[in-house]
Amino acid sequence: MSSQYYDLEQINKEFLKNAPSYAKDEASSALNKLFELQSQGILHDGIYYIVLVDIVGSTKYGAENGNLKLAERIKTFVTYSFNALSVSKIKNNGIFLKEIGDAVLFIFQHFLDILKWRENLRQYLMPSSQPFELRTCIHIGEVTLEGLNPTTLAVSQTFKMEKSVKGNDIVLTEPAYSVAWPTITRAYNGFSDYGTVNLDGFKVPVKLHKLELHDDDDLIRIIQENSTAD
Repeated sequence: MSSQYYDLEQINKEFLKNAPSYAKDEASSALNKLFELQSQGILHDGIYYIVLVDIVGSTKYGAENGNLKLAERIKTFVTYSFNALSVSKIKNNGIFLKEIGDAVLFIFQHFLDILKWRENLRQYLMPSSQPFELRTCIHIGEVTLEGLNPTTLAVSQTFKMEKSVKGNDIVLTEPAYSVAWPTITRAYNGFSDYGTVNLDGFKVPVKLHKLELHDDDDLIRIIQENSTAD
């Protein structure tokens, strides 16, 4: 059985090894945020929000614009995901785990930190001449790390959500929703039912819940409504 604690120096090596070569500086900056938050120099196994964000329509974009432009588009997205974490004033851990094609996988300890990161990512991508349509899947569960490789059922379950979530939507599984909703002032009124998804390990389909955003700036309002002095 692996240790419950991880030396952050070792995590640093794994993090930079897994980060794409074109975003090493951004990845290092994001990791420095983790060092600041973990003054004891250890990272715990435990319960985390698992966040998968991917670009919707990459296949169509590649067919219309070619592989080189698609690759640049994905590089921009992944690099900005690091930048967004670096500038977000998160209060707990937010950790990049890996890129998978046109998707990034992060874990967070606090729901509001996810929203801060997600909003900063949106703002980084806004100036693009080709708008990014992102799908955000949020689950919660036990995460065990081997280096930065998550060996956990909850991560697999998060990927199973992906096809059930539409572009521009931020969607939580029922377990994630049950933990997250008390952390925002809108609470029940801030979410709507979003159908169900079959996940390995659950005997019945799992309910999904969408974070309701009424316009492009609504995520900023939610963050401001729930933020104490930063």
